[in-house]
Amino acid sequence: MTQIGAVFGRLRGAAVLMCIALLSTSLPAQERAPFIVERADFRLEDNMLLLDLLVDSELPNYIAIAIDQGFAVPIMFEVEIRAVKPYWFDDRVVSLKQQYLLHYQPMLNSFVVLDVNRSERHYFHSRKAAVESIEVVYNYPMLDINNLAPDKDYYARVRFGIDTDELPLPLKSSSLWDNNWDLKSEWYEWEVKSSES
Repeated sequence: MTQIGAVFGRLRGAAVLMCIALLSTSLPAQERAPFIVERADFRLEDNMLLLDLLVDSELPNYIAIAIDQGFAVPIMFEVEIRAVKPYWFDDRVVSLKQQYLLHYQPMLNSFVVLDVNRSERHYFHSRKAAVESIEVVYNYPMLDINNLAPDKDYYARVRFGIDTDELPLPLKSSSLWDNNWDLKSEWYEWEVKSSES
């Protein structure tokens, strides 16, 4: 009886291991987020808070195809500065959205990034170079430090992604495209000092 019990015990253990192996191979792999804010911070220069931002992007294939076919894909980052309120919702002191349009111009054989806020166009030889140009932001003016009260606690947050409010209608409605265009990074937060201390 003991030997038979031991055999069944080993078989039961093997069956459990086989089930675990089958489950682990059938579970979908964790997909990488298309937009990740790696670093964000403010620097103080002449009383002005300047944003430095670094983003890591990996565009899904259907977005890359849309860009290559000439659709202007709207990309943006949003920045907020908030005042902490202990017993209520935090106050939003300032909110800013920087908008870009990224598309391909076949006549010029170039990828174009339109800085919507400044009405400036920049031309690139590849989609990768165009995307990389908006992944790094330096010296972006946000707010005069004197507008922050010294007796309050503040934090900032930023996120980066597709600006679904400005998405072209064909990309929203066409069955040719994957409809998951609502792609944004997680909010990246950091503390904001109201003085140079």
